[in-house]
Amino acid sequence: MGTRLPLRAAVAFAAAAAVVTAGAACGGSSGKAGTTITLSGGPSASPQSRTASFGDTYAYRDGLKVTVTQPAKFTPSSTALGHEAANQPVRFTVALSNGGKDPLDTAGVLVTLESGAKADRAQQVFDSASGVGTPFTGTLEPKASGKATFAFDVPPGGLGRLNVAVRPGFGQERETVHWTGPAR
Repeated sequence: MGTRLPLRAAVAFAAAAAVVTAGAACGGSSGKAGTTITLSGGPSASPQSRTASFGDTYAYRDGLKVTVTQPAKFTPSSTALGHEAANQPVRFTVALSNGGKDPLDTAGVLVTLESGAKADRAQQVFDSASGVGTPFTGTLEPKASGKATFAFDVPPGGLGRLNVAVRPGFGQERETVHWTGPAR
């Protein structure tokens, strides 16, 4: 029979393992985008923040997978909302894959972007003519996938340091994950 750790020690060990695993996968030895990073933790009373590179897929313990593509500059149409002439809009895709056994209410998926050294919060751009800005809607059934294209208006000097945060679900204790890197 194995040795049982006290509950506090087991929680601390699991948290440390998650940090080491995420850290190694995010920038440790290879630093290559496109990897799958699995959270060793799961839903908890106090959600933690995780970091990935654009192109990486984050896999939650309950089977949900989230991927964010590298933001790219684009020119919005004349009917776009949320764009100021001095700023540079970028767009990217957030893909969800529900590998769990429960449906996911996608209306609760929150996506934000911060940019530059001061982590300025960027304004979301809505531009139906360019196919960006329509958030997730409805329910993502088990074994189903979906994606949405988002756009944000980045202030001057902020394109080299972007931070896209995704929190998948209101009232659910999933970690917020941050995808970081420059725009292309």
